Amino acid sequence: MKRLFWLIALCLVIGGVAAQERRQLRVLAIGNSFSADAVEQYLWNLGQEAGIDMIIGNAYRGGWSLSAHWNDVRSRAADTEYRKVVDGTLTNLGKRTLRDIIIDEPWDVITFQQVSQEAGLESSYEPGLSLLIGYVRALAVDSVRLGFHQTWAYAQDSDHRGFANYGHNQFLMYAHITTAVEEAMDFHRGDLSFYIPSGTAIQNARTSSLTDSTPDDTPVNRELTRDGYHLNYTIGRYTVACTWLEALTGISAVGLRTRPKGITPEQAALAQRAAHAAILVPMAVTPISAEE
Repeated sequence: MKRLFWLIALCLVIGGVAAQERRQLRVLAIGNSFSADAVEQYLWNLGQEAGIDMIIGNAYRGGWSLSAHWNDVRSRAADTEYRKVVDGTLTNLGKRTLRDIIIDEPWDVITFQQVSQEAGLESSYEPGLSLLIGYVRALAVDSVRLGFHQTWAYAQDSDHRGFANYGHNQFLMYAHITTAVEEAMDFHRGDLSFYIPSGTAIQNARTSSLTDSTPDDTPVNRELTRDGYHLNYTIGRYTVACTWLEALTGISAVGLRTRPKGITPEQAALAQRAAHAAILVPMAVTPISAEE
């Protein structure tokens, strides 16, 4: 009986230590459908495997730019969908003001992003980004970290109207996006403490055999997108979720077992490496091959 008592006590101690080792992270993205692609599907699961309990919020308005989000603030519009992932379940909590979403949780991290067609146009970032940063700072907890989400270039065959801003050239669009984000980070170096190079991760993945795969969610792999600009639900979204995990926590997804249904361990490994390479070299493309 005494031995059983000590075994139970030891298990409780080990369990308590394991619980203490898990971290909690509250993450809010202020964005649109590109933030939905990034945070709503695989990020929570990856965090769980990495020992991070995440609460993920997405302040979503489709096609919304930095200036459009600021206009909502000024007009006190309750038109932003509040999507939230808690315990692995995504729930749409309905339309709220951006203020209500920001004060709903003591967010550890809040990110901004530009609408995709303007992401490579430096002049489009201001004054919207500066005004949003000031607004968030006034409402969020003092310890909040602010970051910027670098979005991705369109597929080369994309029919998105905004692709004309870049001469319908994927590589030109990517180059403009990286330049614009670099400028924004430099201008706001006292406020934005990190950025998430999702666009670079996708561009890295496009150098690999992943562009030759045909995921279950679409009959054609349009360079990891489902329509020429939104990411496909498997490898595209997974690549970006891996990028967010490491940018937010410092924990690389390389070697993690979490992966979407329908993709092989080898494909997951390529996506993980594309994400990790983007963290290491965030503003330039790193070719990804099947070999280590």
